[in-house]
Amino acid sequence: MSEELAYTDFELLYLVIGAVVLLNAAISWLVFSHLSMRPLEQKLRDLNSDNISDWDGPGWRTATYAIKLVLPPHIWGAHTMFLNPFQLHEIATSADKKRALWFWLSWLIAIAMAFGFSLFFV
Repeated sequence: MSEELAYTDFELLYLVIGAVVLLNAAISWLVFSHLSMRPLEQKLRDLNSDNISDWDGPGWRTATYAIKLVLPPHIWGAHTMFLNPFQLHEIATSADKKRALWFWLSWLIAIAMAFGFSLFFV
């Protein structure tokens, strides 16, 4: 019976940690979109290079800005859709890049935990 209780405790702990990780991911989304993406869009508008602010799927614009800041611009090339990564890296601050990294790492961890939950607990 104690083994069954230990498994239940582990499952509960996993769910609590998963909820905290998901909450962190949601907060990172809001923080990045309000503190980094909006100012970057304004800078792009000032440079007449904004061609993405009117487009948005279910939050994909935020993810697009973040992934273009996380990865080096030469991976994307100069002629990528919506955003020029070279220009984006030039106008972004180091805080913008850190928020983008926080955004992507938190969502990757949340997805990994959801995948782990589906493997071990369902």
